[in-house]
Amino acid sequence: MPIIDAHMHTYQWNKYGDPPEPNLITRNVPAARSDDEAIDAYLAEMERHNIVLAIGSGELETVEKWRQRAPDKFIGGIEFPRYTTPVYQRRQGWPDLDGLRQKFEDGTLGILGEVTAQYAGLSPDDPQFDAYFALAAEMDVPVSFHSGFGPPMSAQRGDPGFRMRLGNPLLLEDVLVKYPRLRVYIAHGGYPYIDDTIALMMQYQQVYVDLSAIDWLLTEDEFNAYLKRLVQARLEDRIMFGTDQMIWPETVRLSIAAIERAKFLTAKQKRKIFFENAVNFFDLEREVLLGGESVVGPNGKIVRVIRGTIELRPREPGAYEEVEVDLDLSGVTSAAVRVKGFDVDATEEAVMTINGTEVPLPPEIVSDMQERSVTIELPEGVLTNGKNTIGFLFAEAVGGTTGYAVHDLRILLRK
Repeated sequence: MPIIDAHMHTYQWNKYGDPPEPNLITRNVPAARSDDEAIDAYLAEMERHNIVLAIGSGELETVEKWRQRAPDKFIGGIEFPRYTTPVYQRRQGWPDLDGLRQKFEDGTLGILGEVTAQYAGLSPDDPQFDAYFALAAEMDVPVSFHSGFGPPMSAQRGDPGFRMRLGNPLLLEDVLVKYPRLRVYIAHGGYPYIDDTIALMMQYQQVYVDLSAIDWLLTEDEFNAYLKRLVQARLEDRIMFGTDQMIWPETVRLSIAAIERAKFLTAKQKRKIFFENAVNFFDLEREVLLGGESVVGPNGKIVRVIRGTIELRPREPGAYEEVEVDLDLSGVTSAAVRVKGFDVDATEEAVMTINGTEVPLPPEIVSDMQERSVTIELPEGVLTNGKNTIGFLFAEAVGGTTGYAVHDLRILLRK
């Protein structure tokens, strides 16, 4: 089964001492005595367990070192405002916003965070974070947000502002209201705030969680009870696997085993947690991760147009919704639109337009509550450089239906 590690760290080998600290659970001391050895140790675990991609944060210099070593294996992020630098020095810093924008644009960084507000004694709605969240929302960059707990006695071990109450994921609510397009994944499953985590995720569908750290730090019974609550709340499509690997590569094995031993999970649910949910959240190309070719070819691009569902169910005939998307068509030779929807009994009732031009929905999407995905090739000239408007009209009720919904809409730009 392919695995995506949605939460690990690209740390220096001696971040927590020379020699390094032993693992909190196994008490094993890492063998690496250089950054290269630490990178190789994690890469070996990726190979051993079929981890096809890792999303990791740290200091910019080390993030780049890990990416340079295996450019197709890592998506990087910057940890702030609190972080540790060798040897066990706790520091605080705020990244330059213009520099961040540039690194998001050129692909050097792919996420914002891990945002460690709790360690700095700050709530996520503190005004100091506003510009960073605004940038992430504008550029559609995912945010990794630390939640829950920290190392025992954190307030006495270098983070005097650390408070457990600041790790409650529900504190993100005002941020999510202010920035409705912000994509956030809550680190460590929001543990131990299970009720508040579920409440937040039920209300804000762009919020995911990762299971990092709790899948190897907690006892098996405690971890299973927590994960089971998330699944029972029908949130299985927004739970991602993570290790929180810092300097102990064995946490990869321990984390994977915790998911595999969860008998209440079906094989399909395990695949979602290990792989599929991260593919959806990070907008990854499944075909490429599994060793195939990109659907858009070399240098092409997939642009996700919507994040929340376009609902025209139940609605009266004539109901209309539209979305806008900015496109850069430089070098684009052909384009297509990919639509995923359901409850479309006949194409007559659902009309899609792009910049005023009707683009017929093909027969494959006639599904009667069975969600389908279709790819429609676009004639030259339908898309424009800059702003594009895509509209959906519930034209008429056919066969007694009450409408339809679009769950995913993407533009495929081929170069």
